[in-house]
Order: sequence, then C-alpha cells, then structure tokens
Amino acid sequence: MSVMLCACTDLSDYDREMVSGALSDSLLSITESRNIRMDLIDEGVRTVRVTAPYAATFSRDGRTETEMEDGVTVTVRDTAGVITTTVNSQAARYLGTRSEFHFKEQVVVETDEDRTLYTDYLEWAQRDHTIHAPGFVIIVTPADSITGYGLEGTDDLVNYMLTEVTGEFDLEQSDP
Repeated sequence: MSVMLCACTDLSDYDREMVSGALSDSLLSITESRNIRMDLIDEGVRTVRVTAPYAATFSRDGRTETEMEDGVTVTVRDTAGVITTTVNSQAARYLGTRSEFHFKEQVVVETDEDRTLYTDYLEWAQRDHTIHAPGFVIIVTPADSITGYGLEGTDDLVNYMLTEVTGEFDLEQSDP
C-alpha cells in the first residue's frame, strides 16, 4: 500500500507573475455579429454610423479591432447631425484604440460637396479627419476629375495631394 501526500503552497510573486503572463498571452476575445449598426460618439454627439452585414471583433491586450465584410457603409455627420461624408466598401477594419478605419475593395467616398473618390484601399483617421490612399485613385468633382497615386488629404476631399498624377480632364456637361 502506498500513500501519496500533496501539499499546496502559496505561489511566489515570481511564479504568480509568470502564470499571469502566460494566461494573458492566451486571452483573445472574438465576437461575431450579423447586420451590425455601430455608432461612434464624440463628446456626446453621434458623429459616425457604421453598418455592415457581418463583423468580427477581436480584443487582446487592451486593443480592439473589428473586421467588417460583405458591404460596409460609414456615414460621417457634423456636430449638427448633417451627413457630410459617406464611405462604401466591400470590407473594412476599425482599429478602436486609434479611431482609424482601413477600407478595402471598391472604396467610394462621397461628400456633401459633390466630390467623389474611387480607390481600392483607403485609411481614414477619424480623430484628425485625414485620409491616405497609397494606390490608384480617381477623384471626381463637379468641375473636373483627376487620377493618380498616393493620396494624402482631408476626408471632405477639399484639400488633398497626389504623389503622382496620371491623368486630368474636364467633364463635359451635356445640354438637356
């Protein structure tokens, strides 16, 4: 007959820290949602509304990212609640801690000033209202349009710069 005795002792501070570190490395939270509508509030005012058929939110180490697919629409409002910009894309990623969107695939930005941007990838920093599109872009305004690469500018498409302009032309208005 054998007898086995076990004794439990308190973990040392070092052991407790090692266990906590190992557990936190493996703590990843994932939430999937369908038909989402997400409102972003700035100083008590809804400034951004996001809608998408599918979203997956990943949380780890205090960072949250949301992947949206199957058609994403983001509407931006001014402080009076008037829609100033609308962004549509096939997919997007929202980086919550940075208040930043990364739009992918068939991105179309439309402003209340009748300016439209077409591209396949766009980064939008919500906090400072700036956009960045490293690839090919087409910008259409009521007066003309321009194509090029490497856009940096404001989200209202009033101020922007292209690192390489590839084409520019005037749109002809047809008489009714």
